[in-house]
Amino acid sequence: MYLVARNNDIFRWFETVRGKPVPKFITGLRGTGKTAFLLSLRDQLIGEGMSPERMLLIDTDDPALRKYTTHEQMLDYILGALPHKGKSYIFIREAAALPNPEVVIGTLAASGQHELFATSSSRRLLNQGLAGYFSTRLAHFEKLPEETDRPYSPTEARAKWNDIFLNDVLAPNRILEVSIAGRVAGWVSDNIGEPTSLRNVATAISPTRQMLSPHTIAAYLTALEDAHLLEKAIRWDTAEESPQKTGYRYFFTDPQLRLAHFGPAPENEARRMALNCAWLHLRHESDRVFSASGSSEIDFVTRMGHTYKRWCVNDDGALVCKG
Repeated sequence: MYLVARNNDIFRWFETVRGKPVPKFITGLRGTGKTAFLLSLRDQLIGEGMSPERMLLIDTDDPALRKYTTHEQMLDYILGALPHKGKSYIFIREAAALPNPEVVIGTLAASGQHELFATSSSRRLLNQGLAGYFSTRLAHFEKLPEETDRPYSPTEARAKWNDIFLNDVLAPNRILEVSIAGRVAGWVSDNIGEPTSLRNVATAISPTRQMLSPHTIAAYLTALEDAHLLEKAIRWDTAEESPQKTGYRYFFTDPQLRLAHFGPAPENEARRMALNCAWLHLRHESDRVFSASGSSEIDFVTRMGHTYKRWCVNDDGALVCKG
């Protein structure tokens, strides 16, 4: 069982998955309100009569928890803080920062005694770690930035970008070439909505007398995706009416952060920002969003259940359904 919900269904998602014997994950860009929702779940359960003594909040940023450096120590701490009998609820903030998170979460879930809710600002935890560990037995909700978020000031944008870049891009991937990672993100910002060739990116951003390999570019793009800063849209061929495995286009999950941090693209900024905002809107409303090719009149194709729709972004930035 692997449940993925859209951003505006978060409370319905909770009602759907609560009580099920699988760990529940809320993932998304740092600063989108995942922790606030986690705390609201805890408060709701308390309001329903659940004893606070049967609940444990684990904030992996808490300095007091740094002494638990192995999964054995962390499990001893968690199990020692909860009643030995009866059902308990565990809430984990930024689960990827746990020591051996797959083992900790897997052990807690396997007992059947604990209902576990966790947040993560990293897709990597689910894509590479837990998905294999649990097969497909977990529930997942992705929290997207709100479309109505106000524009960032330059100071706010710099602080948020640096926080995400350090904690969710550089540190977990042990990236030392900070400037290259930044240039990759900058290239995507300048080319929103364009087909992405790894070789073209390498050519455009490589330092003097040092040609980066496409493999290196792919690794940096993956790190930016894992941090929820970017998302690649799979290409939909309108002639064949099917998704393709080549010609990805990248979009920022927070268009306002992208604009405030990088500034406008050198060319076609209005069009690029309109496409990025349209993509975010469709991601809120659809199960899947594809980037269309093969027709100048179609920009995106969305899937909702078994229904597909075509969309275009007009010259004035308006998103129009084409059927």
